[in-house]
Amino acid sequence: MLRSSAFLLAWLVSSGALAYDADPMLASLRPAERARAVSQAGLGAPNALPLYDMTIDVADDLRSFTMEEEAWVHNDSSAAWGSVVFRVFVNTTRADAVRLESLSCEAVRCDHEQPDASAIVVSPAAPVPPGGWLRVRMRLRGTLQVVEAERLTLMGQGLESLGALSGGHGGGDYGLLAHGDGVSSFAAFAPVLARRRGGRWEQSDASTMGDLGTDALAHYRARIRVPDGTRVVATGVEDAPRVVGARTEVQVRLAMARDFAFVASPRLERRDAQVGEVTVRSWFLRGHEASGGQALEAATHALRVFERRFGPYPFTELDVVEAPLVGGAGGVEFSSMVTIATMFYRPAGTGGALGALMGGGDQLEARRQAMLEFVTAHEVAHQWWHGVVGSDSRRHPFQDETLAQWSALLYVRERHGAAREQAEREQQVAAGYHMMRMMGRPDGAVDRPVSAFADPLSYGGLVYGKGPLVYPAMRRQVGNRAFFRAIREYADAHRFRIAPPRALFDRFARGRHASAARALERRWLDESHGDADLGEPSLPGLGGDAGELLRGLQGADEGQLRRMLEGLMGGGGGGQAPDLRGLMDMLGGGSP
Repeated sequence: MLRSSAFLLAWLVSSGALAYDADPMLASLRPAERARAVSQAGLGAPNALPLYDMTIDVADDLRSFTMEEEAWVHNDSSAAWGSVVFRVFVNTTRADAVRLESLSCEAVRCDHEQPDASAIVVSPAAPVPPGGWLRVRMRLRGTLQVVEAERLTLMGQGLESLGALSGGHGGGDYGLLAHGDGVSSFAAFAPVLARRRGGRWEQSDASTMGDLGTDALAHYRARIRVPDGTRVVATGVEDAPRVVGARTEVQVRLAMARDFAFVASPRLERRDAQVGEVTVRSWFLRGHEASGGQALEAATHALRVFERRFGPYPFTELDVVEAPLVGGAGGVEFSSMVTIATMFYRPAGTGGALGALMGGGDQLEARRQAMLEFVTAHEVAHQWWHGVVGSDSRRHPFQDETLAQWSALLYVRERHGAAREQAEREQQVAAGYHMMRMMGRPDGAVDRPVSAFADPLSYGGLVYGKGPLVYPAMRRQVGNRAFFRAIREYADAHRFRIAPPRALFDRFARGRHASAARALERRWLDESHGDADLGEPSLPGLGGDAGELLRGLQGADEGQLRRMLEGLMGGGGGGQAPDLRGLMDMLGGGSP
């Protein structure tokens, strides 16, 4: 009897009897993509990917939630799994954000433990064989970080950025699971399979900077219950809301995705546009209609440019959502949805002393609008890098971030012309490298693990500031035709897969340009020629006193930084202040 029961359990786990129907999730893909995405990903069947099936109840104040999750896990390796590890990535920066209350497995007994808050280790009684399945049920409870209103302004985020410039380390808490200004952001909160390297599960991260996640594809299904009158915007496609008791329930389906997220608020408004088969929606707070319209225009233009250059966008919808991002994050990308920091939606006003230094409030407002547009284009570009074309965002963060940053410059050039592209190159890209150098950080390799960067300033200066400019240099070297052919071939060859870190540069280095292309690759990604290639450290518009100011920031404490920024933004203080035109571009931060 015991032997027969064990045999039955092993058969259930290995035979696929626990598999699921993937067809409902495929509705989030455009019809042509549904037919070919499975083969492009190298899958034998649509349901070969993990499925995360969630029921999420959001509290009336939108600041906490309970969740039940069923994870359908498929062993796609050649060795049996004695244990399976899930990660709750938000717990790497906030250990108490999401708490596991119970766990069980379908058809097999299993034990579990939590070596730390972000890792859940599940040990089934019968190992999961190659090709086998494990179905895990979890119940969890979470709380959202409450973000004060003053942190959601350019001034507030400028202060946090200045704190990082003055020697802050770490990073990673970008308000992904947070509530601010009546908007709740839910990201990195659901347990997903951990990364697996060399036959081992990765249970922790050496650094919390940059993107935390698995990079792997999965399907998602969610039932999200919220208070009546609350709008839900999620990755994937949402069914029409329906009343369930005293609550409103929204069902969401998402296929072939690298992450899942949603935003909830009773204050969200929207504007729509159509780009071929894709519905583009801009979501914003009441009162931010002008900025919401600008974000919609940027997203639709970017989608057209990138589809023409990089290949078809796979999903039926693209949502651009205002959200309470903090910690220097200008925007965050998810499959079929991007969130943009609310600081870019609020009119800059007069800007106080800083506005006067920049030539008046109109100048400051123009820079805010330019940042909103650039960040939106950057995040839309992430739908290709690393949304469709996957990459290792922890060991090789340059791979998707430099491409997304350069893609935003491409968008600017093709929409506004070469002169505007040059201005944005200096103010949105190269300024990050120059700021890093003026703050005393050394130049260095762009292609290295996130954990190898000393601090957020070095990470941003090299990955977002220096690295993206390898592509204009490569374009000049190999010519327009070969350059864009290589990018399109790279996008097509690695669609719904994980691309090797230098696969694009392998395509640049072909034919008569091979030697010169390899030399450029080494110069920009491995060596230290930033000062020669980008010019001596300087920031657009900074006067001679600016260097002294920036060096002073290195020794300033938070109180001093706050007084400095309040004086600049609030119009207080006397005396001769340095010209800070261009520094404002840095106060908005980058995009993780």
